[in-house]
Amino acid sequence: MADTKERNLLDYIYVLVKWRRLLIIGTLVATVVVIGVSFLLPERWTARTSLLPPDEEGGGMGLSLLGGGGGSGIPSGLAGLIGASIPSERLLTLLDSRRLLGLAVDRHELVAAYDALHRDQAIDILALNIQRELGDDGSLAIEATADSPTIAADLTNTMASLLDSLNREYRQRQAHSMRGFLEQRLQITRADLAQDAGRLRTFQKEHGIVDIEAQTAAAVDVIKGIVLELSLAQVELGVASQQLAPEHPDRRVLEMQTDELQKRLHDLVGDLSVEIGDNAIESGSALGPPLHQLPDLMHEYAELTLQLEVREQILAYLGAKLEESKYGEARNTPTLQVLDRATPPHTRSFPRRAVLTVAGAGSALVLLTLLAFVLEAWQRNSASQSERLEAIRGVWRR
Repeated sequence: MADTKERNLLDYIYVLVKWRRLLIIGTLVATVVVIGVSFLLPERWTARTSLLPPDEEGGGMGLSLLGGGGGSGIPSGLAGLIGASIPSERLLTLLDSRRLLGLAVDRHELVAAYDALHRDQAIDILALNIQRELGDDGSLAIEATADSPTIAADLTNTMASLLDSLNREYRQRQAHSMRGFLEQRLQITRADLAQDAGRLRTFQKEHGIVDIEAQTAAAVDVIKGIVLELSLAQVELGVASQQLAPEHPDRRVLEMQTDELQKRLHDLVGDLSVEIGDNAIESGSALGPPLHQLPDLMHEYAELTLQLEVREQILAYLGAKLEESKYGEARNTPTLQVLDRATPPHTRSFPRRAVLTVAGAGSALVLLTLLAFVLEAWQRNSASQSERLEAIRGVWRR
C-alpha cells in the first residue's frame, strides 16, 4: 500500500518535471500578459469622507412629549417601530436620491466626463461610483470613485456638501409644515379657551361665585353669628311671651327680630323644597349660593376650572412649539459635522496590479498543471494504443 502511494506521488512529480517548460514558460507568459493588461486598464481613485449626523431634535409633537420636550429621547430601534426616522437613515435616503445625484452631475459636468448619452445615464453611472457606509456609532462615511485623485476628492466633498444642503432644506420644510399645523391648532385652542372662559364666567354670574372657597368660609362664619343671635332672640321672645301681652311693642319687636333672623338664616342655608327668591339673592349674593347647593356647585366649578387650566396649558405648549418651529424654519446653519474631509488619495483603488499579477500567475499555473496532466494522459494512451497495434501486426505476420 505504501509502495503504491509512493509510486503515485513519483508519477505526479514525473509529470510536473516532464512538463516543466510548459509550466514555467506558460506561467511567465500569462504573468506578462496580466501585467500588460493591468497597465492598459483605466486607473480609478477613491476618496473618503466621514460625517457625523446631528442629534434628533423635537420636531414631532408626540415624540417630544415622550422625550420630555427637548428631543425624541427614544431608542433607535423603538423609533423605527413607531415610525420615526433615525437621522442617519434619513441621510442615506437623501444620499440615494436622484435629486442629489443630479445636482452633483450638473456641478461637475459629469455628462461629458462619463461620455453619457443623457443626464439620467450620468446619474446612474455616478450612483455606481458612490459608496456609503453607516457606522455603529451613527457616523456616515461616503466614498466616491473617479478617474483622478483630485476629482475623487472634490466629488466626495461635493456629495457631503449637497447632502448637508438637502438635509437643511428638509428640516426647514418640515418646520414650515409644523408651523402651519401649530398655528391652526393655536387658533382652535384659543377659541376653545374663550368658550371655556365664557362658560365659567356665566356660571359665576348665575350663582354669584367669585372665590367659592373664601365665600363658603365667610358664609359659615356669618351663619354661626346668625344662629347665635337667633338663639338669644328666641330666648328673649320666650321670656317676653310670658310677661308681655301679644300687642306689646317690645314683644312685637322681638317677634320681628326673630322672624328676620330666621329669614336671613333660610337665605344662607337654603331649603331643598323652596327656591331662592329675589330677596335671598339680594341679601346673600355677596356670600355666594346657599349651603345646600355648594357640593354640586363646587363639583361643577372644579370641572370648569380644570378644563380652563388644561386649555391654558395646551395653549402654552403649542405657543412654545410654534416658536420652536419658527426658529427651525429660519435657521440655516450646517446640520452635518465633517469628521474627516476628503483629500486626494495617494494610492489607486483600481487596478491593483500586484493583486492582479499574483492572481493571474496563480490561475495560469493551476490551469497549465491540469493541462500537463491531460497531455500526459493523452500521450500515455496514444503509446499504449501504438504498442497494441504493433502487437496485432506481429501476430498477424506469423
